[in-house]
Amino acid sequence: MEPNLLFGIRESQSFVQRFLHWLDLLDPTNILLSHEKIKTARELLKSELTPKDDTGDQKIEKAWKQSLATVHPDTGSIIPKLFRPAAFLPITGPLVFLFLQKYKGIKAALFPQFFIHAYNTEFSITNGNIIQTKYSLEQLLGISTIISTTFFGISPLLMMKRYSLKGPAVQNVVTKILPIPLMAILSPYNVVVSRSHEYQNGIRVVDKNGNVVGLSKEAGAKAVGETALSRGLLFGSSIFLSSAFDYFLERCNFLSLGPSLLIKTRSF
Repeated sequence: MEPNLLFGIRESQSFVQRFLHWLDLLDPTNILLSHEKIKTARELLKSELTPKDDTGDQKIEKAWKQSLATVHPDTGSIIPKLFRPAAFLPITGPLVFLFLQKYKGIKAALFPQFFIHAYNTEFSITNGNIIQTKYSLEQLLGISTIISTTFFGISPLLMMKRYSLKGPAVQNVVTKILPIPLMAILSPYNVVVSRSHEYQNGIRVVDKNGNVVGLSKEAGAKAVGETALSRGLLFGSSIFLSSAFDYFLERCNFLSLGPSLLIKTRSF
């Protein structure tokens, strides 16, 4: 049986446990794991583990983390480095920072929005449950998701320009306050649209031995819903904390020492 699938069957974790476990896989070193190291870790799991084995051994625990962080549980194939869980924050972090800095004009905000949602979409599809008509349907869903989320992302700026809303209060709301709930809403929306086939057609359900027993729309809806919720929490909290930290720094007296300090601290 696929080791990662066995882990999911055995653990039967709650959403909070799965979310915390996912955070545990964000070790940046998992991005650079070679195929040889991943293969070695999985051979260890296949040769020494059964559903009732103890995972307390440090060597086995490390092998579990390496396998879960780099291999798709449905296909058993190695996930491309750019779309492994550990690559999510290092890639989206700078994009979110650029998004906040550029969300003042339509042209300036367009490219950060596009790249954020393009990566988010491809990440969701790559790590989602497999379907039979994978390439044609997922490519279509991916393109439509990127276009729609990018448009919705810059819609407040389009409305501000269309209706000539140039007051300082309006500009502050649109450029500093709206981006936080907007990204928190569009991120889960991105997941729901790009993986809509999972709750519309159902995903494979397996028994405790890993045998496929059928398709379940309910399981698909649960998988997409929990992923969307975790993605919204991740993006929303990161943008909120970044905005609050930025607001605090701009008003600290020590920043009077030089504007370069503010730039360096923001980048950090």
